[in-house]
Amino acid sequence: MSRRLLAGATLLSSPLLASGALAVLNDDIPEHLISLKSLVSATPPSQTPAPHLVILGTGWGSMSLLSRLAVAPTSCRVTVISPRPHFFYTPLLAGTSTGTVRTASISEPIRRHLAPFLPPAQGQPRFVQANSTDVDFATQEVSAIGPDGTPIQVSYDHLVVAVGADVNTFNIPGIHEHAVFMKELEDGMKLQRKLHDQLEKASAMLAAGASKEEVAKLLHFVVVGGGPTGVELTAELGDFLRDDVEKAFPAVSGLSKVTLVEAGPKILATFDPHISEYAKGRLEAHGASVQTGTMVRRATESSLLVAKKGEPDASIDYGVLVWAGGVKARGFTEKMARKIGGVQTPANRPIRGLAVGPDFAVTGVSNVYAIGDCALAKGCSPTAQAAFQQGKWLGRALRDHGFSPAAAHKNGDPFVFANQGSLAYIGASEGVAELKNVLWDNHPEWGGGENGGGDAVVEGKGAFAIWRSLYFSKLLSGRNKWMVGMDWLNVWAGGGREVSTPYVLHAENGGNGKAEERAAEGGGGGGGVLMASAVGGVVGLAVGGVAATMKGTKR
Repeated sequence: MSRRLLAGATLLSSPLLASGALAVLNDDIPEHLISLKSLVSATPPSQTPAPHLVILGTGWGSMSLLSRLAVAPTSCRVTVISPRPHFFYTPLLAGTSTGTVRTASISEPIRRHLAPFLPPAQGQPRFVQANSTDVDFATQEVSAIGPDGTPIQVSYDHLVVAVGADVNTFNIPGIHEHAVFMKELEDGMKLQRKLHDQLEKASAMLAAGASKEEVAKLLHFVVVGGGPTGVELTAELGDFLRDDVEKAFPAVSGLSKVTLVEAGPKILATFDPHISEYAKGRLEAHGASVQTGTMVRRATESSLLVAKKGEPDASIDYGVLVWAGGVKARGFTEKMARKIGGVQTPANRPIRGLAVGPDFAVTGVSNVYAIGDCALAKGCSPTAQAAFQQGKWLGRALRDHGFSPAAAHKNGDPFVFANQGSLAYIGASEGVAELKNVLWDNHPEWGGGENGGGDAVVEGKGAFAIWRSLYFSKLLSGRNKWMVGMDWLNVWAGGGREVSTPYVLHAENGGNGKAEERAAEGGGGGGGVLMASAVGGVVGLAVGGVAATMKGTKR
């Protein structure tokens, strides 16, 4: 049994999505809107020294945990240790590589969110930029290496490990040496610079008389990995080539191509099968080549050796190779697991993370918790959505139960992961969305709840509007909202994306050119919260008055 509804403009102009749906999906709104500054003096300091909480990492889990602890900022002394002094909004990372959004727009300095908390000791910093290297569970001390190689020791009363995961290349030869990854902000900046360089080289080659075949190889952009990151990057590259490169580089625009390579039988494998097929069809309609069932064997500086079942190995020439093929446990996480031993080191299996209990306490040690991609939490996949919910629950449990999350679990407040669905951008202001019951619980007449159950599948312009609206509402600060909103508005209004990186090519040694970078990728500031009218405008632009088809399918 299935139901069809008019989505897109009709759905998004309804009072539900205008005021209700985002609130249902965005269950962090009430605490998220609390002014931290007003809370600093709201809780009187205790006469007993507050426990020292050390947090490793500045990702989704850490930030949601801190936001809950910030309701009572004097309840603990906080130290955050991470090589990354900022949080960044991962769902919009692909857009930084093409200039749809700027890196500064989706990043937030961690120190701004630590100001309300008590320092670990008088005159000691709340944040330390360093790579954690070891933990002594007996003395409760974290070892780390600072930016200049200086060894750092930080003691803790409670430790939260939220170091995330690392890129998994599956030991395929050549990937580390020749591919650009899509994991950190630096990756987006590196890819953007590489795209610009390839376009300039291609233009110069044409001027020098090179063949179109040679130039086409230089402008072949290959993305490996058919998950949401790979699909969205393919979509962003397609938009960039179609909307911006055509105007700025007309001589070479027709020679560019994007190919998405996926080892599995379909892209977006965790989505509804219909969504996977729809996304593949739309990416191809927008000009991309999608190759499923294609295994990567090795990479060289300019080619990718691939294999399909029942076919001989083939070579794909490329100008830029991007790897978005999966994640694995970080070396630090593996070291911790081996040190603890027991259940943490399963026989004949790789270590995928730290085994934790229902209260996220790491099995085998005391006063240590793990959340996010580095934790093997029952019923949770390694996603930002899961890490966010875990951090939110653990922060509340620590805050409200005397730093004893086990008490929260035993007293009727266990952690329950609520899968709110999945979203992906597929290019040309289109998207796909699979919403897990959050709308139908309140509107059973739409095909859910007691009248049938099932998830909502949204495709096309309506899904793109939901994608932008929901991700916009989840941005961490008013500053982020303002900057991202202006970035989107600039692209839509005709300002376009960046098509050059600010550096000068200096001639040296008789004309041997050397590129010298003159300026970094754009920052830009701006504070405040984007007004409701502007938000409505951005959403309206995304919808464009186009209806999409939405259906609820039984599971």
